[in-house]
Amino acid sequence: MKQKLNLTLGGAAVAVGLVVFPVVHAVLLGLNLSLNLLVLGWQAVATRLPVKRPPTRGLTGPQPFVSIHVPAHCEPSALLIETLRGLSRLRWENYEVLVIDNNTADESLWRPVEAACQQLGPRFRFLHVEGLKGAKAGAMNWARRFMNPQAEFVFVVDADYVVQRHALERALAYCTDERVALVQFPQDYRNVNRANRGVALDYRHYFTGYMNMANQLQCVPSTGTLTLIRVSALKAVGGFDEKVVTEDAELGLRLNLAGYRSVYADETIGHGLMPHDLESLRQQRWRWAFGNAQILRANWRSLVFGRQLTLRQKLGCLAHLTAWFNFNLIPSLSLVLLAPLALGHLMHPWQPYLVVTSWFTLVTYFGLRFVTFASALRRDGHPWSDVFRAFGTHVGLGWIFGLSWLKCLLNPREPFLRTNKFLQGHGPGLLGAAVVELTVGGALLLASVALAWADFLFGPVLAFIMCLARFAIIWVWHQMRHTLDFTAQLTAASERQLRLSTL
Repeated sequence: MKQKLNLTLGGAAVAVGLVVFPVVHAVLLGLNLSLNLLVLGWQAVATRLPVKRPPTRGLTGPQPFVSIHVPAHCEPSALLIETLRGLSRLRWENYEVLVIDNNTADESLWRPVEAACQQLGPRFRFLHVEGLKGAKAGAMNWARRFMNPQAEFVFVVDADYVVQRHALERALAYCTDERVALVQFPQDYRNVNRANRGVALDYRHYFTGYMNMANQLQCVPSTGTLTLIRVSALKAVGGFDEKVVTEDAELGLRLNLAGYRSVYADETIGHGLMPHDLESLRQQRWRWAFGNAQILRANWRSLVFGRQLTLRQKLGCLAHLTAWFNFNLIPSLSLVLLAPLALGHLMHPWQPYLVVTSWFTLVTYFGLRFVTFASALRRDGHPWSDVFRAFGTHVGLGWIFGLSWLKCLLNPREPFLRTNKFLQGHGPGLLGAAVVELTVGGALLLASVALAWADFLFGPVLAFIMCLARFAIIWVWHQMRHTLDFTAQLTAASERQLRLSTL
């Protein structure tokens, strides 16, 4: 409560300061507009780069040994066991599976998984640890001491992913060059239908656009699951960084800084589960945007002045590390502050220009971001209706994207937020789930009406943009209700299959 009060008082103080000192306000909006044009303009160009074709032939010679790591924390037993059964069917001889159960205090969750590993045979090993720090990165680093010493590669699979039988064959096909230290596959999902397609396509646009771009510019990051990592390279860079919340993307950057190659494989080898409630989806996206901001903040010197990366790699890192950033939070709040002054004819001579700057930032943000969605999804064969579904979903999550990187500028520390996989009903209604977005949307709509009344030329256009930007959260909330229903059906089927297999 005290922290929320401090944040509220701090926000009020900033608001008063921006009204009283319009020059400071103008500088802040100018910097935000510059970043908006620089970052999104480059993204719009970079995501149109051509797609590299996958290799047609597999790895020749003896099979390298692969250690498959499945990190888990408080996961539903049936879900995790389904993942392990999928791994048991791999068409590969030389592999092991390490299930790393990290800090799950409830024995009723991990004991069935331990028993399933015993039933699946000696290549499956269950590792339970409590009191371990560092979240997923800490668990992955801890598990390396238990790997088979013959392991040449680590293959990371999240607890909800069911891989295809040829997964390792396809992953190792990209490793004919010993400099290749990381191979990343796209994240695809099995709890998708027509009703929640926009959420799935929001994920897809990142892989089709940004990861293909990173492939061309030789700066592919890891995205945390369905990731193949060369063990010697992982040791050379010191393992996973436990200080950032996106340890996967950070590892990709360090491998590139160390001179290794990373590859994006644009083919599906497994399917996971999307978050099935709005709060979990927002926490996941917050972690992605905040973690990438952490990486930029910690490595900006290397990305700007360092010589380890080529110019194309630096530009690629800038594009994919800012893929989830949103630059319309500052101009949106600026308009809320300026509208009452405009209505009361109390504006400083500087402040009408601030309204125009805010409006221009919003229009260019929407235009450039839409270009990245259209170029990525249309190239992937999706109709325009799918582009609008995905774009509306992304816009609806804009508050999270905008607030996360701003928060990182002030304080780069943040706990790891695990994505919930337990079914807990439909949760709060729309007003409870999206109260901030709806409140800000209402304030911005009133501000737009006030600005139009005060004879600002673009007031009506601005009102439309504000409705789209903030009230699109309604579209996201609607989709997540369908995601929960569909996930419940899949979960029930997994539990029935588990019960039958134990009879």
